[in-house]
Order: sequence, then structure tokens, then C-alpha cells
Amino acid sequence: MGVLKGELSRSAQLAMRSNATAEEGGEDMGPAPEESARRRPAPANNGAADDIQMPNLGSWLRQFREDRRLTRPQAAARTDISYPYIIKIENGYIPTRDMIERLITAYGMDPNQARHTQELWEPPAVLPSISQLREQVNTTSRNEALVRMDRIGMICVYTDPLWNVLSANESFYRALPGLADTNDNVAIWFFHALKNSRPATNVTLEWEKEARFHTAILRGAFGLYRTSPRARELFDHLKRDRDFRRIWNSGLNVAYARQPNELAHLRDPATGEPYSISIDISELADTRDIRVCQAFRQPHTWPIELPR
Repeated sequence: MGVLKGELSRSAQLAMRSNATAEEGGEDMGPAPEESARRRPAPANNGAADDIQMPNLGSWLRQFREDRRLTRPQAAARTDISYPYIIKIENGYIPTRDMIERLITAYGMDPNQARHTQELWEPPAVLPSISQLREQVNTTSRNEALVRMDRIGMICVYTDPLWNVLSANESFYRALPGLADTNDNVAIWFFHALKNSRPATNVTLEWEKEARFHTAILRGAFGLYRTSPRARELFDHLKRDRDFRRIWNSGLNVAYARQPNELAHLRDPATGEPYSISIDISELADTRDIRVCQAFRQPHTWPIELPR
């Protein structure tokens, strides 16, 4: 992907960061962070829309330290990073790669949390427009494959990392009725509320479980594309929903795919019958900006949760 006009390449930005970063002593550490260095209080369970923000490295590391019940002096002892430097990192200064690795190890991050931390340390990625991504997906071979999968009842959809639908077969649209009313965005459809009900709960038997998965996978995407106007617009939309805020504030889970044996349980909107699906989510080989999701429908397995 070429460099946008007036924007440095990722390698150039990293080089500038490296040159600007001082040693662990009390020296100034160079440029201000890409996100605001303002500190925010520990979030409440639900909070207001202003209580949550797009991911940034400093606040993420502070939240993780607090989740592990570590004081800053304790974190400094575990990481061999000075106490003043811990403060500076949490206030937004960019540390060295070695320090990031020490923090990941000391805080006991899982692989997805570690990847998210590394992506927050790196310059944000540039997300192409939906029309550019749709053009990339729209090939004869892929369109023919969507039709073939329809014939055997397999759900298939191409999305960008923000869950905007780029291309999908009819089986997908039948499984998620009303998606067109939310601008073909699966995340908005999932958290969309009409008065006191959520249309998604009519077809999603374990809404809370799936909501936590969607929030975890969105956390990774928001971190990677945190300066993208499209990412910020989606985040601002979702954070108005109280359940999204509650789940976002209640944990530090990050996802980039779905566990192979983790079934989702849905209800057929035409017949009302429950069924289960095994979902495979993967990135296209030549870009991380496009995901392909394939779902294999199978007889329903417990538990059954009545729609709200």
C-alpha cells in the first residue's frame, strides 16, 4: 500500500520514534504520543459514552497493570523499568521495543493481547475505503465461489476489519435479517437497539456471549486503525450503546479470529428453528484489511437461550 500524501511511511515513523526515545533514566523521552496523554479514571461498569475512548498504548498498559493489581513500583520491579518511566509510558510516551516485550511478559498477556499491545506501539495502519476494498474482493472467481457455497447452504461473507460487508452470499443475508437497515455493518446490526429490543436477539441465542466476542475482535481492529476516520466514526456510534460500554469496560479481551470449536447458536428467521454454526474467520493472504468468514451450519446443540 502506498504512502498517503503528507504522511510518513510506517518504517520512517518507527525510525523517528527510535531516535527520539531516550534511555531509561529521567531524560525527556521525545515526541508527544499520537493519542492524548490525558489520564482518565478507572471506568465504571457501564459508564457514559465519554468514559470510554479509542485504544491507545498508554491507557491500555495502565488498565492492564491495574487489572493485574500491580502498583507502579511493583510493575517497575517486575519489568526492570524505572518507576518514573512507567509513569511516562502510561501517560503516552513511546518506549523501546524491548520495554514493550518486558511489559507483555510481566503482565502475563495472552498472544492476542500481546499482538494488540505491539500494534498500539507501532504507527496506526491506514484503512482503505470500502469502495476500494469491494473492488479488490469483486472478482469472478470469488463471486462464483459465493454462489457455489449458497447451493450447499454455507454462509460466506467478506468484510473489512470494522465488519462492513464487502461481498456476501444469500445464505449470509438470510441469517442476519435487517442488516441493510444498519448500512451493511455487522457490528452496528449486532448492537442495534429499537426502543427496548434488539433485532439481533431474535436470531442470536447467546447474545451476551457473542457480544463479548464482537467487542473483543473490534478492540483489535480499533487499535490497529485507531486514527482512521471510519474507525472513529464506528467507535463513536457503538459507544452510545450501554451494553457495548459495559462489555468494553468490563474486560481486556482481544480477538482476531474465532476458536475452531467455538460454536455460535442462531435461530432460523424463516422457521424459528435453532441451529448451530462453526465459524472460520481468516484474513486474505495478500492483505489484513479484508476478512473472509465462512460458517458451516449444523444441527443445534445446547444450550438454548430464549430471545429477549
